[in-house]
Amino acid sequence: MLTSPTSERWKPLRAGLVDLFYYDIEEFHFHDGRLLLRGNNGTGKSKVLALTLPFLLDGELAPHRVEPDGDRQKRMEWNLLLGGRHPHPERLGYAWMEFGRRTADGSEEFRTIGCGLKAVKDRGIVRHWFFLTPQRIGAELQLLSSTGVVLTRDKLREAVEGRGMVYDRAADYRRAVDEALFGLGEHRYEALVNLLIQLRQPQLSKKPDEKLLSRALTEALPPLSPALIATVAEAFRGLDEERDALRGLEEAREAATGFLIHYRRYGAIAAKRKAAVPRLAHSRYEHLGRDLGEAESRHAAAETELAAAQQVLEELEEQRTLLEARRDALRESPEMRDAERLKQYGQEAKRLADHARRCAQERDRLAGETQRREQRARTARDKADAAGLDLDRVQDLTVSAAREARCEPGTARTGPDHLLGADQPELARIRRAAEARADRQEQAIGELERLIDRVRQAQERMRAARAEVERLTADAQAVAQRVADAEEAVGGAVTGLVQKYTLYLAGLVELRLDDPDEVIAALRSWAASTDGPNPAASAVGDATRTATDALGRLGAELDSEIKEATRAAADLSEEISRLEAGGHEAPPPPHTRDPATRLDRPGAPLWKVVDFADAVPADHRAGLEAALEAAGILDAWVTPDGTLLATDDTVVVAGEPLSGPSCGAVLRPAVDREDRQAATLADSAVEAVLSGIGLGPGDGGRAWVAVDGRWTNGVLTGSWLKSEAHYIGEGAREAARRARLETLRGELDQVDRRIEVLRDRLESLAGRRERLAAEHRGLPSDSELRETHVKRATAYERRDEVDAAHAAADKALRERQDELQDAGVRAEEFAGDVGLPADPAALDEVKGALTRYRLALAQLWPAVQAWRDAQESAVDAAGELGRTKEQLDGAAELAAKAGEEAGAAAEVYRTLAETAGAAVEELFRRLDQVERELRERVGTERATRLREQRALQERGKAEGERDNLRKQIEEAATARDAAVREFQAFAATGLLNVALPDLDVPDTDGEWAATPAVLLARAVNTELDAVDEGDGPWDRVQKKVAEEHKLLADAMARHGHSVGLTLHDGVMIVDVIFQGRARDMPELAAALAEETGQRAQLLSAKEREILENHLLNEVAGTLHELIAAAESEVREMNGELESRPTSTGMRLRLIWKTARNAPDGLDRIRGKLRQTVDAWSAADRAAVGAFLQERIAREHADNPAAGWAEALTRALDYRAWHEFAIQRLQDGQWRPATGPASGGERVLAASVPLFAAASAHYKSAGNPYAPRLVALDEAFAGVDDDSRAKCLGLLATFDMDVVMTSEREWGCYPQVPGLAICQLSRRDGIDAVLVTPWRWDGRERRRAERPALGVPTPSAPAVRQDGLFGMDEGSAAG
Repeated sequence: MLTSPTSERWKPLRAGLVDLFYYDIEEFHFHDGRLLLRGNNGTGKSKVLALTLPFLLDGELAPHRVEPDGDRQKRMEWNLLLGGRHPHPERLGYAWMEFGRRTADGSEEFRTIGCGLKAVKDRGIVRHWFFLTPQRIGAELQLLSSTGVVLTRDKLREAVEGRGMVYDRAADYRRAVDEALFGLGEHRYEALVNLLIQLRQPQLSKKPDEKLLSRALTEALPPLSPALIATVAEAFRGLDEERDALRGLEEAREAATGFLIHYRRYGAIAAKRKAAVPRLAHSRYEHLGRDLGEAESRHAAAETELAAAQQVLEELEEQRTLLEARRDALRESPEMRDAERLKQYGQEAKRLADHARRCAQERDRLAGETQRREQRARTARDKADAAGLDLDRVQDLTVSAAREARCEPGTARTGPDHLLGADQPELARIRRAAEARADRQEQAIGELERLIDRVRQAQERMRAARAEVERLTADAQAVAQRVADAEEAVGGAVTGLVQKYTLYLAGLVELRLDDPDEVIAALRSWAASTDGPNPAASAVGDATRTATDALGRLGAELDSEIKEATRAAADLSEEISRLEAGGHEAPPPPHTRDPATRLDRPGAPLWKVVDFADAVPADHRAGLEAALEAAGILDAWVTPDGTLLATDDTVVVAGEPLSGPSCGAVLRPAVDREDRQAATLADSAVEAVLSGIGLGPGDGGRAWVAVDGRWTNGVLTGSWLKSEAHYIGEGAREAARRARLETLRGELDQVDRRIEVLRDRLESLAGRRERLAAEHRGLPSDSELRETHVKRATAYERRDEVDAAHAAADKALRERQDELQDAGVRAEEFAGDVGLPADPAALDEVKGALTRYRLALAQLWPAVQAWRDAQESAVDAAGELGRTKEQLDGAAELAAKAGEEAGAAAEVYRTLAETAGAAVEELFRRLDQVERELRERVGTERATRLREQRALQERGKAEGERDNLRKQIEEAATARDAAVREFQAFAATGLLNVALPDLDVPDTDGEWAATPAVLLARAVNTELDAVDEGDGPWDRVQKKVAEEHKLLADAMARHGHSVGLTLHDGVMIVDVIFQGRARDMPELAAALAEETGQRAQLLSAKEREILENHLLNEVAGTLHELIAAAESEVREMNGELESRPTSTGMRLRLIWKTARNAPDGLDRIRGKLRQTVDAWSAADRAAVGAFLQERIAREHADNPAAGWAEALTRALDYRAWHEFAIQRLQDGQWRPATGPASGGERVLAASVPLFAAASAHYKSAGNPYAPRLVALDEAFAGVDDDSRAKCLGLLATFDMDVVMTSEREWGCYPQVPGLAICQLSRRDGIDAVLVTPWRWDGRERRRAERPALGVPTPSAPAVRQDGLFGMDEGSAAG
């Protein structure tokens, strides 16, 4: 028999595993939505939980989500292949859970969810799938074939085809489960699953995280309605469309304005270039005119110059003839020969004088050089002497340092002569030998220092080892004393605990122990070692549980009896009130009729519209009514027209009147005309019905009744009797009412007395419970004894540690002494070998001397080299001085001889000049004058010839220019006219107005004259003087305009406008079709600016509308309701928590407050959101609106890719603005619940708020019939019995469906109205689990029958689980 649902909301009915873990086929039945899996560690209770909840809601196979402890090493394939222990290399299995509910009309609905898994050895999970179906496992759906083979995915799809779905993706499966059972939506469903995973953690109390608890409670609150979010998002999307349109206009305006900037620059360059053509053409025309006048002037000047030059040439020719004749006569005179001879002697005397002067200069130079070289030789000798003295000093220093550094063998004193005579290789060898000796000595000193440091370290280690031995000796003495004290303390604690237990057991009333003396003896034996649990405490605990179970069962029975009696009293009181108000009993309605069917229907039941004839005796009346009631006619409906209605009801249909006796003879119409429904019946309609019902047996198969209770109705016949009539007739109904009232009042008195008795017993039972709890709380604590044992064990452990440490320290001291001796011997031996002192101070002196020795060596080699260089320099200077003196002697002799020869030659020349000098001088003067005049004439002639040539050239050039200019003037006039026409055409394109909008341009329709056009071009050039119209800027601006035109065309095309571009004489002309007509760029920019302004005003109006209608009226109003509901929910949660303090008096409460990271400004408007919108002032509305707008704008800016719905959901999530704090009241103070507390209190502080969060999650689900599941692993470990009972009662108060595991918990508390319990048992070496079902009904725990498996077993005989353990279920359950 499959479990039937009893609740209107979805509750779990069954869970099952097929070929998973150690189960072939197993079902776990819930009772009232609750299931407890209990058993020792290793029985697999947590594994069952892992494979069902919340895995079957989540669908994720990741170990950290499947396993309660989150162990990532526990992979799903192990549940199938058992780590290689399964006999087959692959395995396929299912986990499933069934939910059910009973609808308002009594029908039943079911939903089964599940997951199929297939694992292959060395490959893990190769495939998994999920299913959701209304079919029930074991009835409409089988997961095993008739041969016992688990269904594959394809077979499962065929089995649920048309009635369910198979899903391959966990996301699709979660969405389907949410839609079928919860209605939370994707994000809140995910939050719920994460909360369930958190609740399921087995060690929830070890790390209570206030932030995690706050987030779970926060996510449990209902968010803003998605429908409202969608409405506001649609409004914002409409606003976006308006903004997009405005943005499009702005984009077009910006594109047009941006293009206009480049186009205006393009127009400026084009205008300047176009204006330059007529301007330059006219300028050329003017220049050519001026050039023609200048050419005429130059031609006339050239003619005059040519005539003057020719006249001068004729005069110069005559002068040349006269001068040449005079020169020839002078050259032929006698004075000319004397002059030649005198000239030769003068030249010779001058040559000899020059030679004597050069010789004297050379002599003087060598004399100065000799003086300088003498000074240089003296300086070099002084330096050589100083270098010798410095070398002697450095050698003395080196020898002294070597002696102190004990390096004498490598440093012999060497004199200057030896070092000067040594070559460079020998000197380098001497240097390397000295430095090598210093390196060896330094190494020896370093090694000796290391050995001495080892000696020092060995001394320190020896001193430390000696101090450690002394310290451990003192510790050993102190530890010995502590051991003695601990032994004494243990003895005292044992005696004290035995005395406390003896007095405690003697004073027990409710608790009963079979043999207190045996308990005391066991306690005394246990107290000697405290190994294992306290037998006395265990015995008292067992007795407490036994007494608690007994009192719980008795209390549950009393509660149940009181509830039943109270319900009975209420039913009796209600019926008495109805009867006292004049109401009458009606025949019991059949279950096939809906009670609402007869509401407002015209007509009435038969018994209500008839009465007995006065002559009918009482016994006949009772028989007739009994026959009509048994035949189903008494309560049948009579309609005004006597027809059958198409409703779920029984109707009396008027037939043909009987020829024989009918009920019309004993019954008559009695319609209550005050009854609105019955008043629609005419007496004739009632008589027609009565005339069709026979009185007594008849023929023809017509219905009849008899006064003795017999009846026939179609194919049915029977009889029934009652003592009196109750329904037909006002008198009968009144008599029946009074008799029933009397009976009911008597029954009510008995029930009230029963309730008083039961309540007295319940109060007495409460006193017994308090006494039992007080006795249990008064159990003497063995913590002092355990503490003394721990201290004694610690003392013994410490003694052993100290003894071992002392022995080790003695050994270490001896080793340190040996190490010191060995280090000293090695240091002494090495010092003797290398000739160094072993004393550290003396060794430091040698080390310092070695440093000085190295410094002396560093000075020695440069001193040797300096001495050698100085000697070489002195020798070289002496040699150079000797050579210079020899040169000086030769130069002095040569200078004297040259002076004598020069004097003789000068005397000869002087004597000749005195005899013939005057005549010669006169001749040369006259001859020089003629030569000078000839040269001047030749110069003048050459210049005049050049003058004549230039005049001829100028005349010819002027003639050519004059003819050419006349022709060019005609061409320039033609070009100027063409340029004016071109400039006029450019102005007609409008680009000139684009470049210079303020320029006065003549009408372009008529022909322009040259002068005004040139003036306009010059004005354009003046206005655009700063514009560079060169080819480079022109090319760049053309490319830029082409690029910008493409951007403009794209921008305008996006908004339905076309951009045209045409070429006129190489100039790009752009116009745009906007609002149905062509516009140039300035007009377009102005039109777009005007349109943008109008659209911006419309957008601002719509934004105000959204702010007022949606954000303030709808969103803010909803936020007010949600915040108020959340605060109310918190108050209700706190009320439930306050009513359930722990046994220590700890109470919990939730604080819902503004979050630390709340958005700016929330503190100013939160108080407004707690008020109704109608109470806000204009300033309040402005503040709230500004806050909401700022939140929306920030979210939208932070994630522009998200849609409005997502952005609004985040921006308006009031839950993120708040946070929860969990506090506990203990010792009269509220403290953070996550602070220091006992293990049990931490469990409660971590789990109870999560229960509240889960309850709030389910309460806000879209499906009002959603299941309310939680899963708990090792539920309430470390919590005392009273607190566990209250926590489980809190789950019942929250109406939670729970699956939990526990090693010892039974959950049988009066606060738990119902619980299914599955005891799991295993034996080592047997890969199977025995499941023994129990059931707690709120009063007592009973063994339940093992459920008939909903999956058919294979045809081969199965091994019974009972036999696996060698016991029956009864023995396993104990």
